[in-house]
Amino acid sequence: MMHRTQSHCRKYLKRKKGLTSSVKGVSHLSRRAKRRLYCKLQLWMWRKRREKCSFWILRAKKRACGIKSSSCLSVKSQKNKSKVVSSPGCDTGGSEDTLTRLKQCESVSLSEMFFASKPPQNWVTDTTVSASNVSVPTATSRKTLTQLGEINDSLRHTVKPLSRDSDGHGLTTQFKKPRTLAERLEVDAPSGQLTAVPPGQDQPAHRAAVDRITSKKSASSQSDVSLKVLTKDIHEFLDDFYRSYGSFIPLQKSDVLRHLKRRFNADFIDRKNVIFPEVTKYRDAIIQKPVPSFRVVYKKHTLTLDDLSTLADQNWLNDQVMNMYGELIMESAHHKVHFLNSFFHRQLMTKGYDGVKRWTKQVDLFSKNLLLVPIHLEVHWCLVTADSVKKRICIYDSQGNALQKVARNILKYLMTEAKEKKQTAFESGWTVSFDEKVPQQTNENDCGVFVLEYSRCLALGKPLQFSQKDIPKIRKRIYKELCECKVHEQG
Repeated sequence: MMHRTQSHCRKYLKRKKGLTSSVKGVSHLSRRAKRRLYCKLQLWMWRKRREKCSFWILRAKKRACGIKSSSCLSVKSQKNKSKVVSSPGCDTGGSEDTLTRLKQCESVSLSEMFFASKPPQNWVTDTTVSASNVSVPTATSRKTLTQLGEINDSLRHTVKPLSRDSDGHGLTTQFKKPRTLAERLEVDAPSGQLTAVPPGQDQPAHRAAVDRITSKKSASSQSDVSLKVLTKDIHEFLDDFYRSYGSFIPLQKSDVLRHLKRRFNADFIDRKNVIFPEVTKYRDAIIQKPVPSFRVVYKKHTLTLDDLSTLADQNWLNDQVMNMYGELIMESAHHKVHFLNSFFHRQLMTKGYDGVKRWTKQVDLFSKNLLLVPIHLEVHWCLVTADSVKKRICIYDSQGNALQKVARNILKYLMTEAKEKKQTAFESGWTVSFDEKVPQQTNENDCGVFVLEYSRCLALGKPLQFSQKDIPKIRKRIYKELCECKVHEQG
């Protein structure tokens, strides 16, 4: 082989001799010597590659046949170079059984052995090669010829490409361990986007992995939000809130947390001790500033900040708040419900039917499904309803008073109205009832709020499922609805 290589080099040099121009100061002899040295270097590199390839083939055959060779290799290191050599006198299993297995390994097809015998530069097997020693795993049992195919198949599925060691000297390899469902979810879905669980997978494990990923994502998002950024966003939110509602009366803690969650896509419940003190501090600073004129105008209704302030704490509601909210209720019910003005009953009692005759000139009360009449009795609010379909008048009182006199006044008015509008079907057949199972108040200040909530639930067809403890939240919600000029169906 050496002779053929040298002969080839000589022929190559003779062909190129005429084409190679002489260089000043360098003889042809020196250039020829350099080329010869280059050919020798190429030959030496070719031999090293062949030795390396033979080493991989031999090791793969030994591993496939189960030959113990852990003590056959050692490593000699010099600075940044490492060289693998065979230890003299090492025991490679020289028994007849070993030779038989080696011959059996030779019968394995080249296509099956190629994967294990010729790994790429960054591919690794189950051996760890370092600067000090080389360890090769030993087989615990003998393999027959029929099992060689299974061994090669397992190698294909367990060996994976990895990068070199940090020191760049050797290759490290390990068999790939099957990942659990939770591990696959954490690795394959770092952004929290999880796919459906395949059939047969463990559902509890999937849920646990989802929760763990969600919690990690939330914790990471919270840590990314610095205190300075969080404080700035809280201040901007409070400024916008104050401009929209004129005060902080309807502000709830959940509003701040909901805004931050929507803004940063993270849950800040664990940072309440930082958020709420900052909200209180900045809110008090804004309140001390001069308050600009704030008004809410809707159709013929106008609310000032003083009117809206009646919804704060346990204040009594005034007529402006009652009447505008009644207008919003009619809009939300698509005008299938009519809400009479809070001054209607007082005018009816003082001037009779003639005093309120013009109030319904543009409205056909008997075409509505429900008639809502707020009643103000000096220091108390209650509600009287008239169902045109069932021809029934009902009293809703948050203090449990059966105001039969008030109900009869409304009945008399409806019968007169039907006669005046020539609605003979409604001139008789009305019944009066009192609903005793409605939510009741436990103080002397929230009767007006109860009347508005009665009216809202009845107009929207919702059950009366609220109590005294819900009134603070209901006050805040009504305040927002008045400023937004829209009744929230949910809430």
